[in-house]
Amino acid sequence: MNAKTDFLLPSNTLSKPLALLLGLLLGTTMLWAGDKPWKAKPYQQWNEKELQAVLTDSPWVRVTPIQRSWRPGPETGIKPQERSSGGVRGQTPATSPATTPPVGSGEDMQEMNVQIYWQSSRVMRAATARQAALHGQKVEVDKYASEPQGEYQIVLRMQDMTPFRQHDEKFFQDNAFLQMKKGKDKISPTHVVYEKNSMGLVEDAIFFFPKTTSSGAQTVSADETEVQFSCKIADSTVRVGFRPRDMVDQSGPAL
Repeated sequence: MNAKTDFLLPSNTLSKPLALLLGLLLGTTMLWAGDKPWKAKPYQQWNEKELQAVLTDSPWVRVTPIQRSWRPGPETGIKPQERSSGGVRGQTPATSPATTPPVGSGEDMQEMNVQIYWQSSRVMRAATARQAALHGQKVEVDKYASEPQGEYQIVLRMQDMTPFRQHDEKFFQDNAFLQMKKGKDKISPTHVVYEKNSMGLVEDAIFFFPKTTSSGAQTVSADETEVQFSCKIADSTVRVGFRPRDMVDQSGPAL
């Protein structure tokens, strides 16, 4: 059997319907893998559709619901296009999280989405920078995308950031952590930074986590299976998991 093709069974050993089905499945799998923009092409070629895929449906993005137990803040009435961009990072994403009709006993009880981004990744940095450039902002995309990051950065955003106006950065530094599933280690943020819009309202909360421990070991080891980000917000605790093995682009691991 030809050495280049011996991983496939000869077609004459299969029924035609089965051979056709396997061919279709193989083709679909290859097409699906090739459709991932962070693996299929360099970021300099990403178009708007591909950017949205990176910024909304990639291993570096997680969305989870939260039950609002606080009175809505003033920013909930602001249309997305009226929000100011907090630099390149503020371009993530182009639209604000959607809310659903009230599910509690009053208007204050409402479910909304919390969007969480592993922003220190070169994939996310490239996507946010390229999106900003395509929208007319002056951004050195290559420099921003390739600039080394001394710490992991997790960005949290939701439509109503009232709890972050009610508490300072130190409060959320004390109420957030990364939990390793395999290594079991729990890592606290070194600090938290708020990004604000032109009206002075908090738009993003950025959590910074160390890449190495005091002994010099990697906080996220090469064989780690899942990293869970947890943050207490009002009466709820937001928890989302990131899978490092999936957070890979054309150049390799991208955390």
